[in-house]
Order: sequence, then C-alpha cells, then structure tokens
Amino acid sequence: MSKKRPRTPRSPASGSELGGSKQDPGYWQKRLFKCRYTYKGKQFEVRNWSVKIQYLGKRKTFSLRSSHRSQAAAEAGELYRTLITQGWQGAAPQGGLKPVQTNLSSGDPPLPAADKFDADYWGQRLIHREYTMSVEPAVPRELSVRINHGGSGYYFPLGTDHHRLAARRALRIYQATVSRGWEIANKRFPRELTVAFRWLDVPLAWTYTTIHTMTRIPRNSPVAAGGGPGGAFEVAVAESDAGIRHALESCINHTDGFRCVATFASGAEALRESARRGVHLALVSHSLADKPGTACLAEMKVAVPEVCGLLYSVYEDSEELFKATPGGAGTYLLRRTPPTQFLEPIAGWLKQGRLLGEEMASAVWQYFKDSVTSMPIGAAARQLAHLTQREHEVLGLLSKGHPDKDIADQLSISIHTVHEHVRNIFEKLGAHNRTEAAVKFLQK
Repeated sequence: MSKKRPRTPRSPASGSELGGSKQDPGYWQKRLFKCRYTYKGKQFEVRNWSVKIQYLGKRKTFSLRSSHRSQAAAEAGELYRTLITQGWQGAAPQGGLKPVQTNLSSGDPPLPAADKFDADYWGQRLIHREYTMSVEPAVPRELSVRINHGGSGYYFPLGTDHHRLAARRALRIYQATVSRGWEIANKRFPRELTVAFRWLDVPLAWTYTTIHTMTRIPRNSPVAAGGGPGGAFEVAVAESDAGIRHALESCINHTDGFRCVATFASGAEALRESARRGVHLALVSHSLADKPGTACLAEMKVAVPEVCGLLYSVYEDSEELFKATPGGAGTYLLRRTPPTQFLEPIAGWLKQGRLLGEEMASAVWQYFKDSVTSMPIGAAARQLAHLTQREHEVLGLLSKGHPDKDIADQLSISIHTVHEHVRNIFEKLGAHNRTEAAVKFLQK
C-alpha cells in the first residue's frame, strides 16, 4: 500500500498565488493560437497570436501584439501577472497591457494596441451596409468599415467588394486618423453619414437619408459652372463641412426638377448671398461653424423673406438619429428616402416655381399623411419586438460589424453565449445570415 503525502496548505503570500508556472512564457507558448475566418469559401489566418486566459471564474480571449510566438508567450505571461495583481480592470482592451508608443511627445494621445495596425484586424470587421449613397455607385456592393478613435466613430465606404483590398484601405484610414486626427482623415476619405431634414417639428415630420461625404466638388456641378438651367427649383446649401456640402450638392443635382445653384460655408455667407442668387429653398445645417442653424434661419426669414428655409441635422448613423429624436411631439413621422428623393415632400409644388411658408407646410403635411396611409405595417418591426434586451444589444453591435469576440468583450459574456444569442436572433427574425438580421435591425 502506498501512502500519499498530505498537501500542505499554501499561505496567501506563496508563489502559487502569483500564478506559479503560469508566469513562465513556456506555459503560454503551448496555449497560443491564431484566429481564422472564412471568406468566399477560403480560410484566412490572422497574423498575430491570441490566447485564452481564465482567472477568478472568468475567461476571455486576448489578441496579442506580436506575430512571433516567443514574444507573444512573454506578453501572455505579463498579461496574466497584471490580472492577478490588478484584476480584470488592469487588462487593457484588445489584449494589450499598454498602448504602443512610437515617437510621441508628452502631449500626444497614446496609440492603441498594435493589432489595429494590421490589415487582418480590419479584414475581420468589414461589412456590407444596406443603405449607401447610390447617386454614383462605385461598385454594386462595396464593403464598409466602422472606425473608432478618441471617443468618435464613423462608417467609411471602401469603394470595393474585394476583401483584401478593402482591408488595406481600412488600415490606411485608421493610420491617418491616429497619426493626423479626425479633421485630416475626414478631408481625405469619404465617410457615411445620416442626414435628417426637419420639415416639421410639431408634429415631428422628417425625411432622412444616407450620404457619403465627397472630398472634391462633383464634376459638371452647376455651382462650379455658375448656375443651373432655367425652370428648375433652385436650392442652396449652407454647410461648414466641405465633404457634406459637396455630397448634398450632388444629391440635389441628381434629383429631377431641382438644381443646387449655390453653396455656403457659413451662416453669414448664406444671409449675404441668398437674395442675390435668387434661391427658392435654402438647406441650412443645424451646426454651422459661425452660428446655430436655427439662428441663421430666423435671421433669413427677416432679411430674405422670399426664401424658404429648411433645417437639417447630421448623425453618425440612423441609430444615432433615433436616439437623438427630440421628445415632446405628439406624432412622430420619420421616413427614410434614397439620397435623390429627400426633397419629395415639396416635389408636387415644382410647377409653382416657389413656395410660401404656409404652402410649404401644407404640402409637407399632406405628403406625410399620404405616406402613412400607403405604408404597410412592417413585419421587421413586429419581429424585433420579440427580441430580448440582450438580443437587441447583440444585434446592435452585429449591425456595426463587430466580430463575435468584440461583442463578447463589450457585453462581458462568453463567445459561446454570443453564438447562442445570434442563433436565437436568426430564428426570431427569420434571417439566414448576419447581413439579413442587420438589415432588419436598421429598418426599424
């Protein structure tokens, strides 16, 4: 008969509390793996290593910075030491212990984890957006990506449906954003935005559409040429952001019966030039650089009473629009339109050549009444009502292109639980894939 030596209780200060062999890079080297994904029937592998770490009953997958196995193992050991000394709060997002610093001065913001500077990182986050600016589409189904940095985020259309090329373009946008800031990146790259046109506020009646900002003035622009053809309803745009200004100009010029004959970068310029240009309708941004859009419109009604004004607001996407919709109105009517049809509410009055404020309000109200009468009850809205709160959260992140790992990290749940929620969402929405589910979410 053999005897087993009784175990000696370990004191709280013993080395095992600090992880024992788990501090040894050799322990983690055997547990590293590389994430893979499938695209168009082919399997691709992410360059950097990943590791799963369990501590205090909680397990997470971390994307490590290094593509070299020995360095990644050392990083995993350092990450584990941070966990047992500082807890889960001490582990930085994306698996990095510290942001990567590259020749930064003390006043510069820290760069994020190194995996974001790998095209494979962005290749896992590419999505097809259902609503795009279809005025002059580059490709039938171009890929897009959402890029977040410094507390702000935007969707960027990538102008191609080729997965590898789109990933490289996403990486270039991210590099420009980190190194030069949002202002420069937004001037260099088109981004997707939602624009809501505030026809009536009581009752609330808006049209909204999706645009892609433009980095240069559209070709054959009536504004650049000095005016549009006679007989068209003449529109001006007051917008401080050049990319939004050019995009709205292009949308108007692709709308039957309308021509953009002037664009203004400030409210002061709009007030000064509107009467001289003979404008019928002035679209005024809610967020002008020199004054609020509401103040600009109030001054315009006094200075140029023959010009009708329409206020609009710009949002990161339609989900942000719904969150920002003001309360207090008894009736809410928000109608999505293609980018060349957001002026539909007054299209029936084109033959008159101009509108008075009262006529415009009457035309708009009739348009929305007709829209409600002819609108079928949306099956998607009924299906979404059956989702649980957690399923809504998962679907919201899914619609923004977040992979399962990101969703799990943001909601503090396991990847297995994310898969369960996704399967339930598919069943409740009658969706066959993630794109179909996201489309139904965005149609709400």
